[in-house]
This record gives sequence, structure tokens and C-alpha cells, in this order.
Amino acid sequence: MIMGKYSLLFFIVCFLFFIPGFSSAQVKITLDSCIARALESNYSIKIIRNQQRQAENNLNYGPFLPTIGIDAAQKQSITDSKVVSDGEDRRADNSRSDALSAGVSLNWRLFDGMEMFMTHNRYAEMLAIGELNTKAAVENLIVEVSSYYYDVVRQHSKLEAARHSLELSSARYAEARDKYVIGVLSGLEAQQAKLDLNADSSNYMKEKELLKSAYISLNTIMNTDLQKHMYVDDSIRLHMPLQYQDLLTDLLQYNTTLQIGRRDRKVSELDMKIARAALFPKLDFDAGYNYNRTKSPASVTSLNRSNGPYWGFSLSVDIFNRLENRRKIRNAKLDMENAALSYQEAEQQVKADLAQLYNTYENNLQIVSFEEESERVAFDNLDAALEKYKLGTLPAIEFREFQRSYIDAVDRKVSALYQAKISELSLLLISGKILE
Repeated sequence: MIMGKYSLLFFIVCFLFFIPGFSSAQVKITLDSCIARALESNYSIKIIRNQQRQAENNLNYGPFLPTIGIDAAQKQSITDSKVVSDGEDRRADNSRSDALSAGVSLNWRLFDGMEMFMTHNRYAEMLAIGELNTKAAVENLIVEVSSYYYDVVRQHSKLEAARHSLELSSARYAEARDKYVIGVLSGLEAQQAKLDLNADSSNYMKEKELLKSAYISLNTIMNTDLQKHMYVDDSIRLHMPLQYQDLLTDLLQYNTTLQIGRRDRKVSELDMKIARAALFPKLDFDAGYNYNRTKSPASVTSLNRSNGPYWGFSLSVDIFNRLENRRKIRNAKLDMENAALSYQEAEQQVKADLAQLYNTYENNLQIVSFEEESERVAFDNLDAALEKYKLGTLPAIEFREFQRSYIDAVDRKVSALYQAKISELSLLLISGKILE
């Protein structure tokens, strides 16, 4: 029986050593490394960065530059003709005509009611919005990766507590079985120890499953091998307590949603100016060079050729265009009002979100304080109970209660830390400080 006892303990030690997550040789990865990998390979980030590049391509000096074109054409025709001159008929059957034309032209709009300037400024604002959209996507990804990463940390802590409980139950069962063999302990208590060992073994396997699921979620967002375990080497650490007024000040200045809203308001103002530019006259400068040649043997003039440069200015004003300008100006004004209202609504919403998040954050910090103390007390109680159990002064059923209390305390503590960290990240995100 003594050999059976040591065989069981040897099996448990080997099992715990070789399972994923407990070998010191495993490669470890930090939160910053996870974020860097996600930013490099995440599909959503790649898409939004391509959209930003499109906005960069749109911002150029094209509206201020002239247009230059080259055109050339050749046309041949075969005709039958009859010409009466001085009473004499002249007929030409199957007469072939050849016309050739070519030219280069330049058109430069010199004034259009400042529309070209407003259009350029609008593209600049759209580029800024594209950059802010990229920033928002990066911020959200950082929070998402962090939440998955800290979930892995949480599951590791819970698995470690389950492992510790399993070791205690294994040792307790081995001792109860040996005492039963020599007649010191009843078979009923040995059977109960076996039931508790099985329960802890099942709980340990469930925690292993939850840890693996947490790794899969983390690997998915990093677009890497789903079965890969990178074994976090971090713990859940909270920053210094955040202050509400500081967060509110940062929110009004740095919140990405509000920054996008302010840019949208500028775009709507520029759209109004572009619509009004249609009321002003348009001044264009035109220049070019043309070459024309026509051969027609049946004509009185068999060869006609002209070539030379040309230049000049043209002025155009829309007097009436079916009230289109009026319609566009009215709609642009409404769009401008809607943009202002949307900004006010967004500002009110993010303020409300900040208040809700901060309330949750404060409560979570208090819960963390309670649960950290509970976990320390539960560990000390378990340690003291173990000594009494070894001395035989504490019944097994009471020792089991201390064991359960410790597991529950660890679970509540790491869950409270996780929730507090998520609240902290949410506050940093909404205040625009997550990238710092």
C-alpha cells in the first residue's frame, strides 16, 4: 500500500508538470507583444488603414491645376457629286475626301467662387477623420486584446488554485487510504476523501478547459495559431486610482468620437460654402494649338489647311438652373444643423457613459479590496486547518469546508481584479488616454 501511495503522488506530480502552462520552458509573451501582433495582423485594422490611404490619395492640389488634353482625328469619305458652273456640269464619282485634325488644349479655372479652396479643405478634413477612425480602431483593439489577455491571466490564477486544492485532496486521500488499511480510519472517511479528490480533479479539468478557451480567444484576435499557448508572464495590476474630473477634462478634449464629431461639423460647414460657390461667376482661361487639313478633289477647293495657337478668357454665370442651387444650399444648411446636433448628442452620451463607467470602477475597486483581504484570510485559515488536520484535531469534513472557502475566495478575488481592470481600461478608452 505504501508503494501505491507513492505511485499515485508520482503520477500527479508528473501530470501537473507536463500539462500546458506549468513547464518553465514554455515561451512567455507580454501584453505589449500581444497588442503589437494584433495591430500588425488584425484584418479590421488592415481594412481601416487602407481606407485612410484612400483619404490620403484624395488630398492633393488637383482642384487648383489646369486640365491639358490632346486630341486627334482622321475621317475619310467616298461620295458622288455634281457641280454646275457656267452652264457646264462637273461630275465626280467615287470621290475620296480625307480630313485630318489634331490639337492640344489647356483649360484653367481661375475663379469659381472659392469652391476649389473649399474642396481642398474638405479633403483635408476627410483625411483627418480617416486618421481618427484608424485611431479609434486601434484604441478599441488595444482594449479588446487587453481584456482577452487579462482573462488568460485570470484563468491561470484560477487553475493554480484548483491545482493547489487537487494536491491537498490527493495527499488527504492517500493518507486516509493508508489509515484505513492499518485500521486507524473508517472506510467511510476514505471513500469521502476519494469523492472529494474526484470532485477536485473534475474542477481542475474544467479550469484547464476554460484556460484553453481563453487562449483561443486571444490567439484569434492576434490572427495566430489558435492552439498556441504563449503563457502570459504578467499579473493583473491596477493603476493609481483615476479621478473623475481629470477623466472628464480629458474626455472633452481627447475622446475620439468627439474629435470625429468636431471634424464632421467642419465638413458640413465646408459643404455649405461649396453649395454657395455656385452663385458666383466662373472665370476660365483657355489656350491651345490646332491643326486641320482637308483634302477633297471634287471640291472647288481641293486642299484646305489651317494651324496655329489660340488663347482667351471665358466668363459664365448661372442665371437660372431650375432652383438647383437653392435646393443644395438649403440641404447643406440642414446638414450643418444636423452635424451640430449630432455632436451635442454624442457629447451628452459620452458624458453619461463616463459617469456610469466611473461608478462601476469605484465599486470594483472596493470589491477588490474586500476580496484581496478575504483571499489572504482564507489562505491562512486553510494553512492552519491543514496543520490541525495532520494532527488529527480537525475532522475531514471541516477541513473540506476550509478548502472550498479558499477556492471560492481566490475565484472572487481574480474575478474582481479582472472586472476592475476592464473598468479601468474602459475609462482610459473613453477619455482618449488608452494610447498613453
